[in-house]
Amino acid sequence: MLERFKEIFAGLDSAYGATTLNGKVKAGGKKETDNKVYKSPVTDNHWKRHLEGMDPALGVVPIRADNTCKWGCLDIDDYTFDHKKFSKVLKERNLPLIMFRSKSGGAHVFLFTKEFVPASLMRLKLKLIAASLGYSKVEIFPKQDSIKAERGETGSYLNVPYHGANETVRYAFDVNGNALSLEEFFELYEKKVMDLESLENFSVVHKEIDDFEGAPPCIQEICKNKVGEGMRNEMLYNIAVYLKKRFKDTWKVQLMKYNSKYMQNHEELLSEINGIIKGMENKEYKYKCDQFPICNFCDAPTCATKKFGVGDDVPRPEITDIRKFNSDPPLYFVNIGGKSVECDSLSLHDFDKLSVLSMDQNDMPLMPIGKQIWRKQLSKLFTKIETIEAPEATKLSVIMRDILTEYLNKGPAKDLKDLAARSRPYNNGEYSYFKWTHFLSYVRKTKVWPERKTKESTLKLMEEHFDMKEEFPKVESKTIRVMKVPSMKLDKPKVRVNEKKPSSFA
Repeated sequence: MLERFKEIFAGLDSAYGATTLNGKVKAGGKKETDNKVYKSPVTDNHWKRHLEGMDPALGVVPIRADNTCKWGCLDIDDYTFDHKKFSKVLKERNLPLIMFRSKSGGAHVFLFTKEFVPASLMRLKLKLIAASLGYSKVEIFPKQDSIKAERGETGSYLNVPYHGANETVRYAFDVNGNALSLEEFFELYEKKVMDLESLENFSVVHKEIDDFEGAPPCIQEICKNKVGEGMRNEMLYNIAVYLKKRFKDTWKVQLMKYNSKYMQNHEELLSEINGIIKGMENKEYKYKCDQFPICNFCDAPTCATKKFGVGDDVPRPEITDIRKFNSDPPLYFVNIGGKSVECDSLSLHDFDKLSVLSMDQNDMPLMPIGKQIWRKQLSKLFTKIETIEAPEATKLSVIMRDILTEYLNKGPAKDLKDLAARSRPYNNGEYSYFKWTHFLSYVRKTKVWPERKTKESTLKLMEEHFDMKEEFPKVESKTIRVMKVPSMKLDKPKVRVNEKKPSSFA
């Protein structure tokens, strides 16, 4: 059972995620959590503890270092979610999905493949499915088309189901909305899992309504049934945009007809229609792709192919999440349109700099937005930030310890006089003494110390972590300036210094 579960939910094997409560409570009463990714191998023990119900639940990163995955998921975070009703929809549409109850009471809707497939392909198919179901704004896992594994990045993780398999609340549903045991889930999995060819050929069919020939898929999906209160005004606006594109001369008359045919209690909307007509008479308006209700059904790739679709007005790539790599200094990986952009704190804070990095790294420049808007968005993104715990060896204090230990034990001087003459470090058994400028020169030659670190920041780190102090001893009536640190033994691997090698042509 364990091996079968591992095989189905396999992902990145060099890291795992864990969600823990941090003791804080949001305004709505929801408890806040810390989301961390640990860069350690996923072991059998992790999987075993998960199925036994031991906390924290196992979070698996679906995307691997080669940018492939064998499962994807729609994360529908809705506490009032009707699982029975949704099961009926999946059955009627014959979609290759398996729904699970999430811990919060929402739904995790999985698509499984037999082999590892490109993460970009998995995400594309899930986007199309989500749009057709009216959930285009939900989180899609994998969250990234690709990751910069060589830079220490991992993808975002998802807590896998069946935590505490025997008494779990995170179970799968059958096609009729009934809860399944783990063994029963395995049986359903065999019926739903897809191979690569099937996934590539899978498509969501948008049945076109005659009245909406060439219209965006979102409008057609919503208008399959009469539009109810709460979305009528917005739908009338978007229908008007469509009609003006299609019927340049008679769109006003058509709008009245469409109102009667597709809106509930349409007689209540006459004043709204007059307002829309007045506003659009002498000005071209665009679809409100990022607003309710059509945003829930947004299928941008298909829309762009429609005669009266968005055309060149394709929505800007969405910034969905940020992952923080806890190195020293920290790195950030910003998910923009499914692609990661690596940046530092200053570039993350400045949207124009982030746009340049997005263009340089992914050929994806961003449309400018106001500083205040970006800062509000950034604050929101930070409420759900994932932290990647960096290996100890990546921290600056650890790197400097290796450099300093090697330096202090490399051809030491005999005494302070020898130090003054040859600029070599001197060790009296208790303390080591060295010239600051000579040490900085050595640090630069190692090629492992970040060049962006200034003399001042390096000095501060040395003072904080190695108790470095400045002294002015006298050597033969002459006062010299040296730095003093407690003696350090050479017990670390040697740091390679970029020394000149003799020419092979000598």
